[in-house]
Amino acid sequence: MPSATSPSPGVLIPRVQARAYFFDGGQALLEEAVRLEYGIARDLSVSAELPMYQGSLDAPRPSDGKFGLGDMSLLVELRILREDLNAVDTVRVALFGGAELPTGTAGFASDSVNPVVGAVVSSILGRNGFDASARYTFVTGDGMTNPIFVSDTADDFTNIDLGYAFRLYPEAYGEEREAAWYATVELNSTFTVGGEREVLLSPGVLIEAPRFAVELGLQVPVSSRLDGQPDLQLAAIAGLRLLF
Repeated sequence: MPSATSPSPGVLIPRVQARAYFFDGGQALLEEAVRLEYGIARDLSVSAELPMYQGSLDAPRPSDGKFGLGDMSLLVELRILREDLNAVDTVRVALFGGAELPTGTAGFASDSVNPVVGAVVSSILGRNGFDASARYTFVTGDGMTNPIFVSDTADDFTNIDLGYAFRLYPEAYGEEREAAWYATVELNSTFTVGGEREVLLSPGVLIEAPRFAVELGLQVPVSSRLDGQPDLQLAAIAGLRLLF
């Protein structure tokens, strides 16, 4: 899920994330997403994310390991509030907007430019971190011919995400910078204006070192109402973020 922590001006943060989706009937999908975020000014950043897919789904969806690109997402994020309570604790609010671009291929394409708007609130209070975000996507085309996810149809959709992180180590920061370990949990939900939904519970582990961060997690469906898409059984996530 997004956060309201933007990179400093002139700082580039690359991130690679892999997700393995396991659907009913032995179907599977591998997603590898590359994201670049760049700080333009103190409270302004821009990001680009391009997903790549390899599908082992039932025909007519991509099968037999077929590879294709997904739709690229371009976003601009403006932080409108930054209240630092001390050296660690903070409350931040950001607005973001942009579009999903029709870069998809091989059955992973929507063939439309879909505008996006949203907001996110992030806070760190002691060893606890909280995030909440809402994002609305205006779907201007007919969606994917054979939708895979609930967001692949011709309906506008809303993403609502809630996240919590607890710092396991260190209990308190010292003078020297060291890697911090967090236990994390998110509730990731998608709702379409046509009445479809998918809500996922996402527990995980986050390791933040001075120059990199590693994330590992699972996604388990807790509620869904689909219209022809394959039913997700489980997803596994691994990610790496570099801090320059």
